[in-house]
Amino acid sequence: MSDNAYENFRTVLTMNLCQVLPADQLAKALEAVDISMDDFEIAKKQMEIITADGIPEVVKRYIASKYIAHCSAGTLKQYRFHLYHFFDVVRKSYMDVTANDVRLYMYKVKSERNVSDHYLDTIRIILSGFFRWLVDNDYLLKSPCVKVEKIHYNKKHMESLSPVQLEEFRWNTDNIREKAMIDFLFSSGCRAAECAAVKLSDIDWQNRSVLIQHGKGDKQRTVFFNAEAYVSLRGYLATRTDDTDALFVSDRNPHGPIKVRTIESIIRKAARRSGLHVYPHKLRHTFATAGIRGGMPLSQLQALMGHANPQTTMLYVDQYQQDLQHEHQRVYA
Repeated sequence: MSDNAYENFRTVLTMNLCQVLPADQLAKALEAVDISMDDFEIAKKQMEIITADGIPEVVKRYIASKYIAHCSAGTLKQYRFHLYHFFDVVRKSYMDVTANDVRLYMYKVKSERNVSDHYLDTIRIILSGFFRWLVDNDYLLKSPCVKVEKIHYNKKHMESLSPVQLEEFRWNTDNIREKAMIDFLFSSGCRAAECAAVKLSDIDWQNRSVLIQHGKGDKQRTVFFNAEAYVSLRGYLATRTDDTDALFVSDRNPHGPIKVRTIESIIRKAARRSGLHVYPHKLRHTFATAGIRGGMPLSQLQALMGHANPQTTMLYVDQYQQDLQHEHQRVYA
């Protein structure tokens, strides 16, 4: 302890001793303390800052760091929800959280909300990332999540449309906008949010390519669309009378850029007409499966889909291999 820090400690101690010791004993007590201090190093306790809403300030700093790192709004919302809920339930400083606290919290979530093991492991990953960030930024010496076991679960089946189902879906559309949207989502592999954000100025019609400027995590990438999408998109644009730069616009004036929920609604209605279960992300799954069936290299498929982690793309490879095994057993067993 520095001389200044010790003087502050001694002043506080003197004030407290004055309340319990006679004056003639106070000097001897302080002398004994001075002698004893030679064998110890004492640091002033650093109190954790808690904001007005009861959330540790360091959690908000973590969320801010993820915002700066260009995490998507959805990801930030997910981090915020789970971390806020964790500290609201655990009622401990991050400095005092143990591996058992994390386990008990996950057990509580599982028992009270009956969530899937996949969802539960997502919570574990979020908490682990937060505490690892604390260690990396010198808030903690060791993460309590290091000893928390991974939750094992069956990987979700990546549902996709067969070539016949895709054609049935395409030909059961109600108008040219629906057909153009389905063709574009399938042949580009875009997410619904990316499709909603595409501008006409992002499109290179000669090369049938699109610059996705607002992908997941705000990462840019180039995607492509096939000849069928080219024809249906051109046909759709020929019906428009607005001057909006968005690729897809609302039907009503003033024809603003289409919303994600509208895309989901359009696909859902088209699916009902065709008697299929289809949603925008299923068309993305179909794009990935078609790429694997066609022998596309994994690295190229990863780039087209905008996956930051190649393991995410590998899920489609694993699924395809499982499908092949199932078909082999069905035919040759």
